[in-house]
Amino acid sequence: SGNAGLSTPEGKIFPRNLTARAAHVVRGNPSGSRPESGVDNCFPGLEFDQRNLDKAFFPGLLFDFHHDTGSRLLAVRGGVAQEQGISDADLGDSAGDDEQRLHLWAVCGRTTVDQEEAEAPVFHAVDRDGPDMWRHVHDLLPGTISIVVGRGSGIRSPGALWVPGGLNSWRTQGRSAVQRDDAGVLEVAVLTAERADYLDQDGVIEPDVYEPGDLTRSLCAPWQYDFRECGCYYWAASKPDISATSGGEYRNLNFQRRDRTTMPPAPDLTTILERGPLELDHPELIMNWNVLPVVLNGREDDALGVPAPLDLPLMKPEEVVRRLTRLATVEHALCLEYLYAHYSLDAPMVLPAETPENAPVRRVFAAAQEVFGVAEDEMRHLRWVNEILGVFGHPLQLDRPEDDFVIQEQTGHRFKLERLTSDQLEWFIAVEKPSAQIDPHGIDGMYVRLHHSIVRNKGAFPQADRLAHLIKLIIDEGDDHYHRFTAIRDHLAGLDQDTYLRRLAPPDTPLDRELCRLADLNYAMVLGALRATMEAGDSAGGLLKAQSVRSMRNLHELNHRLAARGVAPRFTAPSPELSDGQGARAVARAVGEAVRSIRPLADDGLREQMDRQEAGARALVAAYSLR
Repeated sequence: SGNAGLSTPEGKIFPRNLTARAAHVVRGNPSGSRPESGVDNCFPGLEFDQRNLDKAFFPGLLFDFHHDTGSRLLAVRGGVAQEQGISDADLGDSAGDDEQRLHLWAVCGRTTVDQEEAEAPVFHAVDRDGPDMWRHVHDLLPGTISIVVGRGSGIRSPGALWVPGGLNSWRTQGRSAVQRDDAGVLEVAVLTAERADYLDQDGVIEPDVYEPGDLTRSLCAPWQYDFRECGCYYWAASKPDISATSGGEYRNLNFQRRDRTTMPPAPDLTTILERGPLELDHPELIMNWNVLPVVLNGREDDALGVPAPLDLPLMKPEEVVRRLTRLATVEHALCLEYLYAHYSLDAPMVLPAETPENAPVRRVFAAAQEVFGVAEDEMRHLRWVNEILGVFGHPLQLDRPEDDFVIQEQTGHRFKLERLTSDQLEWFIAVEKPSAQIDPHGIDGMYVRLHHSIVRNKGAFPQADRLAHLIKLIIDEGDDHYHRFTAIRDHLAGLDQDTYLRRLAPPDTPLDRELCRLADLNYAMVLGALRATMEAGDSAGGLLKAQSVRSMRNLHELNHRLAARGVAPRFTAPSPELSDGQGARAVARAVGEAVRSIRPLADDGLREQMDRQEAGARALVAAYSLR
């Protein structure tokens, strides 16, 4: 419950964060985690506040770029400033008037590589607040820079206009100077040095300059600050702002209102100044975020309550492994059925920008994108199920389903590649229906039973938390698939399926047969690279995973071309499988042979596609050589 006398709604869902629990020791951070590769988000939000990195742009000085009045000088740590006799004693009272504090008045240095040294620009702080001045500091290239520091806010300063001969002249001459009044109070200083390096020789943020927490100290921490304040298209904008009571009797309610007891609730007010005092403030939201109700379809719904405990028999680990082995093949079969259904829709890979808004092809394209998105999820599910099998030490299950494989045991539905007819769509909707509404022994219901068995008997399972988390992801995405397929039904409603379904047949020309053979080779590379990725783990899994994705893109592009030519994709894995380096080289050679057979029969667009195919095969062999 909260700390301000507010009670927690019954049945409230609490988060359980498992993403920080690494399943194995990683070898290092990705390149995107380096400061120079990060998102330069300079206001509350993402990786770090770039202004906090640039605060040490001038060696020996620390600046604060967060203020409207300008860029304050925070500290003197050494460098040319200390050599010129400047110390922290010159900074002024931190709690005093800005006009008595030292600020950055101007900066001079090259910001683009085509600038000559004699033409380096000067950026004056006049009429520039801290963030605006920082933007120019951030653009400074490595090399010699000069700054002007003076007493008084930069926004009302003379900038560098008073510097005799111009600030760039001082920069090119390497000059520095300090001016004090008769009482010894520093009035203004011109300082010249090499722009500071932020990283040491090992690529680590300089620990002598930056303290722990420096880079993130101005972000929204904790997250409730974002949740309360954000009103733009930022992540927190997806929170409810205006809601209704669960029965819909009272509407236009402020979701963050402090008083949640008055009936009828007071309606929301129109301006921030009016509603602000009536909302949970920052401390209250930190202490009492859990009193905010779940909002479904715009209504505050606390009537869900605590779900009844499942009355399901617990499975032993060996039964869980047996069920997962079968479910891996189920996921594989569904992925292929969904992909075939996607290619059966007469829609392009990319919708031309000039397509009219009311054109039926827009609706067909939207349906095709939804089907493909679900197919991608099923491929991810196939990987997750095999990850779980790997935890048990069980062999991976990535083989293509047999043609008579039974996907759904209670209905006897067998694996078959079919176009997205209305009957096939209804089957997809039925198989993805949430487990709360189907027999618990069905496909989605089986995942519920697996999850239930693991969380109720954690001691019997290795890495139980990880297993339960992966299975829960599959359950949650299954519910999303159900809604996506019902959306597909809405997209296609009212359209004649003869107008949006392609007629697909086996290949009957030399070019089509070679394209089918090449598509099958790509299918083999996808499965082989996925197998090798999971077997290699951290040693080379990242490279192989990237090649698996590349092969999937090549396969997707080929199947689109085949379907547009009226040829049915086959998803037949040729021999040999990509199970080892020798297999990879054999398939790569086969890709080369297929490409050479296709080029004489191809137009310019297809020849470009063959170049990508050949490059992908070579890259996969290179990735295998690193294993």
